[in-house]
Amino acid sequence: MSTRKNKAQKYRIPYATRVELSLLVVLACINVVAVALVCEFVEISAVFPAIIAVLLYLVEVFIIEYNHKSNLKALPVRSIHSVLSEQSSIVIKNSLYPVIALDAYGTVLWYNDSMRAILSGEDTMVGRNVEEIFSADFDSESYSGMTTTIGGRLCKVEGFKVSDSGKGLYLAMLADVTALSEAEKKYNDERVAVAYVAIDNVEDVLQYVQEQSRDAVAVVDGKLKKWAESVNGVIKSYDNDKYVMFFDSMYLDECIANRFSILDEIRDTRVGDSVSLTVSIGVSRVKGSLRDRELAAKDAIDMALQRGGDQAVYKTETTTEYFGGRTKSVYKRANVKSRTFTNQLTALIARADNVLIMGHRYGDFDSFGASVGIARLCMLCGAKTNIAVDMRDKNLQPCIRMMQTTESYARMFVDNAEGLDLIGPDTLVILVDHNALERAQFSDIAKKVSRVAVIDHHRKIDKMPENVRLSYIEPSASSACELVTEMLENAISSQSLIKEVADMLLAGILLDTKQFTRSTGTRTFGAAQYLRGAGASPTDVYNLFKTPAADLSKEARFHTDITIYKGNIAISSCDGDTDESYRIIASKAADKMLTLRDIDAAFTLVRIGEQIHISGRSNGKINVQLILEKLHGGGHFDVAGAQVTADSVNSVLETLRAAIDEYLEQ
Repeated sequence: MSTRKNKAQKYRIPYATRVELSLLVVLACINVVAVALVCEFVEISAVFPAIIAVLLYLVEVFIIEYNHKSNLKALPVRSIHSVLSEQSSIVIKNSLYPVIALDAYGTVLWYNDSMRAILSGEDTMVGRNVEEIFSADFDSESYSGMTTTIGGRLCKVEGFKVSDSGKGLYLAMLADVTALSEAEKKYNDERVAVAYVAIDNVEDVLQYVQEQSRDAVAVVDGKLKKWAESVNGVIKSYDNDKYVMFFDSMYLDECIANRFSILDEIRDTRVGDSVSLTVSIGVSRVKGSLRDRELAAKDAIDMALQRGGDQAVYKTETTTEYFGGRTKSVYKRANVKSRTFTNQLTALIARADNVLIMGHRYGDFDSFGASVGIARLCMLCGAKTNIAVDMRDKNLQPCIRMMQTTESYARMFVDNAEGLDLIGPDTLVILVDHNALERAQFSDIAKKVSRVAVIDHHRKIDKMPENVRLSYIEPSASSACELVTEMLENAISSQSLIKEVADMLLAGILLDTKQFTRSTGTRTFGAAQYLRGAGASPTDVYNLFKTPAADLSKEARFHTDITIYKGNIAISSCDGDTDESYRIIASKAADKMLTLRDIDAAFTLVRIGEQIHISGRSNGKINVQLILEKLHGGGHFDVAGAQVTADSVNSVLETLRAAIDEYLEQ
C-alpha cells in the first residue's frame, strides 16, 4: 500500500492538473500538424514555421500555468463562500462563540444560542440597540477590538462587515477573555516590586544625642520591618541605615492609596526633645527583568534624596510620582561630597576645550554669583571660560558692570548669539542654581552640547538628560553660592579669590537666606567666613540690594490687594500696566507678606507679557515648592516660583487655589 502511495507521489505533477497536462499534449500535436501543413502547401523552409510554432507553444504553456496559479489562489475563497452559502446559518447558530448580527446603527437583528445563554433571564434583544449589551457607545467603524463585560464575564469583541445591502450587515463575535485577564492580573500582582529605603542623615540628626542613637535607629528599623511584613515583603540592610526591599506588586497599590503612610509613622520617631528621623524611599515595578526594576528603584531613591528626603518616589515606564516631602531638608554638615564633586568637576573642566557657564532665566544674585564663582575655578584649571547672561536684564546690569571692572572678567560675558558661536565638540556647559535644561538662561545652548554639569540647591524635578555628565544637587544648602564657595574653599585659599567674586558670592547667600534669617546652617556661616577672609564687604554687597524709589510704589500694588486663603495663606495679584521689573518686585512683595501675623505662606502673581509669574514664600510650615510643581514650577521648600502662559490672572489664581487644596488634603 505504501509502495503504491510512493509511486503516486513520484509521478505527481505539482504544477498542472491532468486536464491541463492533456491540453498541453493536444496543443503540442496541433502545433506539429500546423507546421507540417504549412510546409506541405507553402514553398518555405520548415525552420521558420517550426520556430513560430515553438514560440506559440511556449505562450500557450505560460497562459495555462498562469491560469492554474490563479485558480489555486481563488480556490479557498470560492470553497468557503460555497460552504457559507449552504451552511452558514447552521455553523454560526451552533458556534461556541457568542455571535450577534446587527445593522450599521447597532440594532440587533439576531444572535446565536451561545449569546442567548449569556443573556439568560434577559428579554429578547432583537430590535434593541447593541449598546445595551456592550455597555458602550457603538460605532460601526471602530467597534471591533473593544472589550465589554457581559453576565459577569469579560469579553473581547471581534467584528466584521458581511454585507453592503440595505443598511449593511455586521457580525460581532465575542471571545471570553476572563481567564486571560485574571491570569494577567495575577502575574502583575505577583510580579516583584523593588524598593530602596534610606534613613535621612541619621549621623547629623543624632550628633548631640549619641546616647539615644541606638534606640532611635532600632525603632525605625523595627517600623520598616513591620511595614515589610504587612506587604508580605522581605527587607534587608545592605549598608549603614540603608535597606533594599522586595514585595509583591499587589501591595504597592495599597502603599500608593495611603500615600506611603510609613513616612508619617517614621517621622513620629523623635530623638531628644524635637528632632525627628525621616526616610526616603525609591520604588518601581516597571516591566522587564528584576534587574530593570532594581535599576529604576535606584534612580528613584537618588531622586528622593536629591529632592530633600522624607519622601517616596515611585517610577513606572512613563511617569514618576512623588509622595511626602512635607518637612524641610535636614541640614548636612559633611564636606566629603563637596570635595569629591570638586575633584570630578575640575577633571571635566581640564578635558574641555572651553567652558560656558549659565544661570537660570530671569537671573538673580544667587545664579549670577555662582556663575562668576565657577568661572574663577575654571580659570584656575586653565580653561577658556565665558558666562552666558542676558545683558539687557536690569536686575543684573549693576553686577555685570562691577565684574567688568576686573581685568579677568572684562570680556567674559556673552549673549545667546555669541554663546552659540562658541560651541565646539568638546565644549562643557555648567548650569548653576537650577537643574532643568529648559530653565537655563539660553536653553538652546545647553541642549546642543554633549557635556553638561549641574550645581544646584533646589529639589530635583525629574530625571537628568543624557548629556548631563555630572550633577551636584544639595537641597539642604541655603544657596548655589554656598555650594560654589565650598568648592572654591576646597580648591584655593581665600587670599587667591578676587574681592569682586567674593562680594557676588556673599550677595547670593544673603539673597537666598534673607540676610541669614532663613535656611542657614553651619556650612552657610562657614562659607560666609571664607568669603569675608577673601575681602567680601557687607557694606559693598548691601549697595547691590538698594532699589529705586519707584519700585516702592510698584510693590504697594501687591500690598493693597491681599486676600487670606484657608486662614494662613496670603495671595496677591497684579495685572495691567507692568514691565520686567515687576518680576523682582513680586518676589519682594511675597517676602513682605510673609511677615503678616498668622501667615505661613504667601504667593504673588503678576502678568508680564504673555506669562503669569508666580512667587511663593513659606516660613517652613508649608512646602511651596510642591504646590508650584503642580503649575510646572519648582524651587525650594520655602522659596519657589513658576511661569504660566494663560489668558488671565484670575484663571491662574483658580489653578493655584486648586493646587493648594490638593496639597493640604494630602
